[in-house]
Amino acid sequence: MAIINSKWIALIFLALLSINASAHTIYAPNDISLLDNRFRIDPKTEQVTIILNHPAHPQKVVLVKPDGSKWYAQRNPESQVAWVNNRNQDIITIQNPMPGPWQAIATLHGDNRIQLLSPVTLKVKKLPLKVYEREYLTTYASLVNEDKVMTDKDFLRSARLSVSLVNDEQDLLSLYQDNGEYYDSLPFDGELTTHIFMDLAPGRYLLSVKTKNNIFTRGYNADVVVFPQPVTYQIEQHEQKSDEANFVFKVDSSEIDPKSVIVEGNINNTELNTQTQLLVHFSDETLAHDTLSLKVLLPHTAYKFSGTVFANTADGREIKFTLPEYTFELAKPEPIIEEIATPVATPTTEQTSDTLVEQNIEEETSSDFQYLWIIVLALILLIAISIAVILFVLKRKQKKLLSEGDLALNTLSLDQLKPLDIDETEAKK
Repeated sequence: MAIINSKWIALIFLALLSINASAHTIYAPNDISLLDNRFRIDPKTEQVTIILNHPAHPQKVVLVKPDGSKWYAQRNPESQVAWVNNRNQDIITIQNPMPGPWQAIATLHGDNRIQLLSPVTLKVKKLPLKVYEREYLTTYASLVNEDKVMTDKDFLRSARLSVSLVNDEQDLLSLYQDNGEYYDSLPFDGELTTHIFMDLAPGRYLLSVKTKNNIFTRGYNADVVVFPQPVTYQIEQHEQKSDEANFVFKVDSSEIDPKSVIVEGNINNTELNTQTQLLVHFSDETLAHDTLSLKVLLPHTAYKFSGTVFANTADGREIKFTLPEYTFELAKPEPIIEEIATPVATPTTEQTSDTLVEQNIEEETSSDFQYLWIIVLALILLIAISIAVILFVLKRKQKKLLSEGDLALNTLSLDQLKPLDIDETEAKK
């Protein structure tokens, strides 16, 4: 058995400290996480490195072997174990470890993981570093033993391969399958297939692939950077109150080839629950400044558009992603109100007689009101004329008396205006 140099372990320890100080944790491709302080080592493992993080104070970490015996930092077979510990971390490297379930007795926190050196490895293909928001990825994974793909049916049937996203929290994205269904080509050919929908906000993530059965655990880790979608769009009514919808697609030519873009969309009528397909090949259209405008004739109502984009990236990778849904409405023009002559229905005899009686009553009532107004107006006019005549007569008599000198203006009253006796008048003369 090879004796592990403690100086070499110390160098590894310093390197890990520098990694932990960085903003983004870097995982080795085949690291597996430590769950509930337990892990399993399979018979083919040649070397294992256990990284345990604990609170920043001296702590006694105990490793419990599958046979129940215990190892400590100060008590272990030095020919097989190299153990480096400090205030907040223990790094333990074991040569030819005992197969079976192991356990670490300690208060742990942070990124605790196991690094395995074994001829059995997990290899993942077609997992790019750069992906796009809402992109579909089809990747393949294989378990390789001494450079040969493992195809044993019982082994593959019991193996459970999962794809997880490690960011603020770990979320399961998909499962690998080797059953010849869905996206998998052939059953039990050793190439397990998964289809991942990257429904993630732009940013940097750690994608973790794991396989676990009753014999061993293997993992694969890779950094993935999610970029914004390279195709954006908007929909608006072509002209006010028109029945044309204007679809405007904008392509980021620095990311994808504009002529390679194909949009397969559906225009859903939300009122009638009908669907209109929209299929656009950008290679058949004329683009102005990487922008395509397309007019679609539609009835006036509300719609919801959803679509999928197929394209090639600038480096030739074929991609597929879904566009966000877009709701729009084609407003209806204001209706033109026209005067339409209402046809007159021919009345029956009874309806005619009833109608005539009602009309006569209405006419008589209307005539009575007209006569009443005429009488009132005539009375008012007669009174006004009478007052005017009386005033005129009074004026005449007043002037006459004044001219004869018998009456002063300030003593004239209605009581004094009595008829004079003719004989008296003559006697005075």
